[in-house]
Amino acid sequence: MLEVKVYNQMSLIDKECWDRLAGDNIFLCYAWLKTFEEATIKPPLAYYITLYDKGKLTAASVCYYDKKKDCSRSIDNILLGRFINVKLIKNFSFLPGIMCGSKNGYGSHFLFSKELNKKDTINLYYRLMDIIEHIAEKNNASVYFSNVMNKERNLIQILHERGYYKTFGLPLNYLNIEWSSFQDYKKFVSKVHPSMKKTIPGDINKSRKAGIEIRKLQNIEEHWERIFQLLKMNHDKHNKKAFILKPDYILKLKNNFGNDAVFFTAFKGNEIVGVCIELKKNKEAALTRVGVDHDNSKKDLTYFNIVFYEPIKEAIESKIETIYCGNALYRMKSRRGFKPAETFIFYKPNSGKLNYIIKLWFVIHKLWMKRKFSFTKEIQNIGS
Repeated sequence: MLEVKVYNQMSLIDKECWDRLAGDNIFLCYAWLKTFEEATIKPPLAYYITLYDKGKLTAASVCYYDKKKDCSRSIDNILLGRFINVKLIKNFSFLPGIMCGSKNGYGSHFLFSKELNKKDTINLYYRLMDIIEHIAEKNNASVYFSNVMNKERNLIQILHERGYYKTFGLPLNYLNIEWSSFQDYKKFVSKVHPSMKKTIPGDINKSRKAGIEIRKLQNIEEHWERIFQLLKMNHDKHNKKAFILKPDYILKLKNNFGNDAVFFTAFKGNEIVGVCIELKKNKEAALTRVGVDHDNSKKDLTYFNIVFYEPIKEAIESKIETIYCGNALYRMKSRRGFKPAETFIFYKPNSGKLNYIIKLWFVIHKLWMKRKFSFTKEIQNIGS
């Protein structure tokens, strides 16, 4: 007999049991969820859904209650984009909504014990969906899943069955590590993109000549405030919304992830002028946040070294199999070997009142996104 327990705090769940289900899933592991909960300004209400069989954690998921106009990266921002401030639709919202999966991350949305057979796993998919939709009903909210990837075939099929509307999300950059040395990586990239034969060593040498020293920090006690400053500086430069992280975010992240949080830092003398934070889980790594002080690192190519070359060197040495590198800058990342993976958004309204309008918007959005990112198909096939 399955026992369902829903918690609002991660600390109430056993870390070892949760992470046994999470496996390589960086953004659904205990450390990430706890850090988000502890170090986010006004975090949304979390529902940590757990299913126990004879006292053993067998399946789990997480979802968040997104209030209308209450979060910087809500489904409104994703689906409405620039139209969000247009007078005619300014008051329209896809929220409130129950957002299923990790905030600010990607990867599988549901976790299951590896001991389950296929039939039992499918049954638990439906059970988790029932619980999520019940939570949404209690809150008079819609339900949505973002950053769903093709590898989640069972989830996609169930969402189709349940009548969820579907559109494209932003493609996700990833790099499969298939080389035994950084030299082999450079040869591969240069073969696919001949111009990179000079670009990569040029980027590295120019940075070195400018006095930049790349260090992989483990002890961040002396530097966490500067690292946070760089992250906030980068956010404020590219976003109109307020930075949602608390000043102790770096300390919480390091405390929760331990050695699985890697800080690639660029020093110019005694000052940090750039940082890229990498999180690891078994054979996968994700480059999660970047900050560069462009005023103090003019034309020294710090960004390319801390975001691409040093993490790739580290991945090869550490036997990492895949690095994820967020959304955007697809062509630039493609020239360095990265490929874009499709992601999808699924949405189910909380009532039938605006169904026709929402359905039409999803059709328009899907066609627009398909056209906008058609070039990623071309990138996907390069070097295959």
